[in-house]
Amino acid sequence: MIEAPAPKSPKVPPRRVAIVVAAAVIVAVLVWVLAGSGGSSKNSSAGASAKPAAATQTQLVQLAAKLKHPIYWAGAKQGYTYELTQTSDGNVYVRYLPPGVKVGDKRADFLTVGTYPETNPMRSLTNALKRKGTQRFTVPQNGTAVQDSAHPTSVYLTYPNSSLLLEVFEPSPATARSVVRSGAIIPLG
Repeated sequence: MIEAPAPKSPKVPPRRVAIVVAAAVIVAVLVWVLAGSGGSSKNSSAGASAKPAAATQTQLVQLAAKLKHPIYWAGAKQGYTYELTQTSDGNVYVRYLPPGVKVGDKRADFLTVGTYPETNPMRSLTNALKRKGTQRFTVPQNGTAVQDSAHPTSVYLTYPNSSLLLEVFEPSPATARSVVRSGAIIPLG
């Protein structure tokens, strides 16, 4: 996650908050801090009303066609459930749930790939690099990624001429970086 100003309200530990809600709040703060938009109530509340659902690869491709932009994911994983969450502001999350974990599980313990429509995602990454402890690295297909040492479980990336900012969340910072560097983050549709 890209570092943002501390919220004024009490901070709830991520393990007690659904990853979907936490990710939506992170995106709203990210947009507010990096784009200087001042935030919006639409972004702040979008994730709260979003309902996760199990989805097949075919359903993910169909949604990407409907949205007119790709949805990114980390490829097929046999035995896993793909949890899909789409917010009203167009953000899409694909979370990988291992066998035995139910859709909507509140733990932030699972690989999640977020696809966020954004006017200039490269500017967001460039602004993030101004923060101490943020590292930049290249990824396959000429992509650029950043990882903030203050919030290393999320790696943000984009590709040339793209209007999408991607987030790869993984509980292990090393695994988050490895997944992104491997080229496993690919578009559906």
